Amino acid sequence: MEEEDDNSTFVNLAAGFVVGLATGGLLGLLFAPKPGSELREDLKDRTEEAMDRLQEATSDLVARSKDLATQTKENLAHSLEAGKTAYAEKREELMAQLDA
Repeated sequence: MEEEDDNSTFVNLAAGFVVGLATGGLLGLLFAPKPGSELREDLKDRTEEAMDRLQEATSDLVARSKDLATQTKENLAHSLEAGKTAYAEKREELMAQLDA
């Protein structure tokens, strides 16, 4: 449960970062006294930087999600095996009682 909170916190943080970066960059460019060609080049560069950062954040989130899925799968496999063992033991116990 704690890892789910960590993931949602990370997603919210990454989304806030990207939105803040885009908003700040756009406002800075719009109010900067530059010719149109420089402004367009700056806007293109900032957009590429934001996309790179977003891709990094997404890659990190995907990796963390895969780790969580693997861990959950392993936990389920262990739980299933423990359940099978407990069932077999109880079945043998009951069969022994019936034979007695």
